Amino acid sequence: MHRSRFLPPLAALLAASIFSGPALAQSAFAPAPLSPDEVGAGPRLIYLHHEYPATLDPQNTSAFVGQLAMEMFDTLVTYEIDPETGIADQTRIVPRLADSWEISEDNKVLTFHLDPDAKFWDGSPVTAEDVFWSIERALVGRMGWGTTQIETGGIFEVDQMRIVDPQTIEITYPDGLGRYSLRNFASMSLTVMSKAACEAGRTEADEWCVDWIKSNAMGSGPYMLGERQSGEYIIAVANKDYWGEAKPYYSEVMFRVVPDVQTRMLLLESGEAHFAFMTPNEYSVLQNSPNAKVFSVPSQQDVAVLRWKPDVPPFDDPKIREAVIKAVPYERLVTEVCRNFCTPVQNLVGVNTPGYEPDELFTTDIEAAKQLVSESKYAGNVPSFDVPVVNGSTNMAAGVIIQDALREIGIDMQIRPLTQNAFDDIAWGRRELEVSIHSMGPWWNDFMYWAYWMYRTDSATNHIQYSNETLDKDVLDALLIPQENEAEYMVLQDEVLGILNGERMAAPLYQVNWNAAVSSQICNVNKFPWGTIAFSWLRPCS
Repeated sequence: MHRSRFLPPLAALLAASIFSGPALAQSAFAPAPLSPDEVGAGPRLIYLHHEYPATLDPQNTSAFVGQLAMEMFDTLVTYEIDPETGIADQTRIVPRLADSWEISEDNKVLTFHLDPDAKFWDGSPVTAEDVFWSIERALVGRMGWGTTQIETGGIFEVDQMRIVDPQTIEITYPDGLGRYSLRNFASMSLTVMSKAACEAGRTEADEWCVDWIKSNAMGSGPYMLGERQSGEYIIAVANKDYWGEAKPYYSEVMFRVVPDVQTRMLLLESGEAHFAFMTPNEYSVLQNSPNAKVFSVPSQQDVAVLRWKPDVPPFDDPKIREAVIKAVPYERLVTEVCRNFCTPVQNLVGVNTPGYEPDELFTTDIEAAKQLVSESKYAGNVPSFDVPVVNGSTNMAAGVIIQDALREIGIDMQIRPLTQNAFDDIAWGRRELEVSIHSMGPWWNDFMYWAYWMYRTDSATNHIQYSNETLDKDVLDALLIPQENEAEYMVLQDEVLGILNGERMAAPLYQVNWNAAVSSQICNVNKFPWGTIAFSWLRPCS
């Protein structure tokens, strides 16, 4: 039996300035340890977001709630931070709720031992029953995004889990631990919630606390749910009794809703706010401000795509699909939409992802696009189509430029702006998009994981409801291939890439960068998957 036991390494507390614009920051440093009277003694941080969340559920969430979730809830393990970049290294697993774990010799049983000091905010211990219930909730309650994420790690049935004792849980993988099995326990969908708090607060009809958790929480994390005003703000309060290593310095984090992006920029530039996510236009201004710094790093396998259902007009004609691919003005998207706060990419595989090779298919050629339209069954009369996008988003800006380019080849694309919640209902709730501009923010730097989410028949992120039996089989098989077996994995990747590119299923617009504007007074900024920041690691620069 292989047993892994870790002492909290220094690197687990390291964080760094990342990139400021295109240049790498010069220094790397670790946050200073806090004395007991310094924990939670710092000032309030203000984090600006464009819309209030519909729920606080970490298993059925948006990026905004994702940031909240990783403050309020703990995971069994986490990732070590690279001290040179401040970016979480997913290949280096370190303890969080679990202080040790072991994998059986046959690679089929993973056993976690919980830290006996781990406590929920109400002082009750975090137990194996809470871990079991948190996973069961997603598998049985079918929480959408969270359920799919858990399944990518190889847990499909509740009976794969067994509570050994109050601090030990065992998970069995009939086909062996897969590519993401251990690493997945650091993901947002596997955060641990208090079963007792949920059962005490929910109604009889709300078995899995779906309604309760829209405005309630009981976690074990470094920040606790505090005052909130629906539509305006949520305050996370420092947990001064936090059991973990990284104690929070800042007393509160106010997650404040400011819909207008220009206002968010002005608040940050003036020093009235400390964190904000904006569009490239604002980042290009703020990178020259003495009161702010802009972090920009290519996100792993986060390729923004224009994709379509291949059985709806005009995309039921392969020549139209290829014509759109050839008409997309790729360079304009990087320079005008991203303002160079994204990365050019010439395939569905990310530029820093294993297996990336530029494909000439994804090169702008307006004359070739016009010729393809003329050869299609819709020559001279191409049906109009619309693309729902979030109002004011980068995807909307990309849509405007693509719309302009498609007019040149006789194709009319209409843009339908929606609120974030309205878009989420159509895309995630109903999966009823015929055409979409989408970047996924995948948890792993693997193309097959991206394809699993974007194109597998039952995936919550397959907004266009594409279905292909070979692709479904390949992306599931890829989950079981160990990380070190690159050749076997690449055989499957090449086959799936051949299907998607061969059928002209999408145009890769650009590789998304993780961009964030931060007050120049805040240091130790770090990046975890899905663009979350560990606020408990932040310290004042002075």
